[in-house]
Amino acid sequence: MAEFLLVFGAMFLLGLILVGILMIPIWIANARGICGGEKTTISILAWMGIFFGITWIVAMILALVWRGECGMRETNLDKLEKLSRLYKSKSITREEYNDIKSRLLSRE
Repeated sequence: MAEFLLVFGAMFLLGLILVGILMIPIWIANARGICGGEKTTISILAWMGIFFGITWIVAMILALVWRGECGMRETNLDKLEKLSRLYKSKSITREEYNDIKSRLLSRE
């Protein structure tokens, strides 16, 4: 019985280490702000690394190469601030300002 527990514990620990290694490209993608289809591709390739080791390497390369744009997306608040600056600098008219502002606010 003790041998069984020792072998089971060793296999469990090895499984945890394997899962941790497989998750490295996904963690990198998250840290770099990669989202959407790119993140899904990286996740699938990383997990396929269990069967085909080369896919994990491809996932790692993609996680390091692809640009993360999730954190860079401009929010409506950012757009409204830019719009306000344009209006204050007299680059756009009041009518243009109100029209764009109403379109931005209706998207929320």
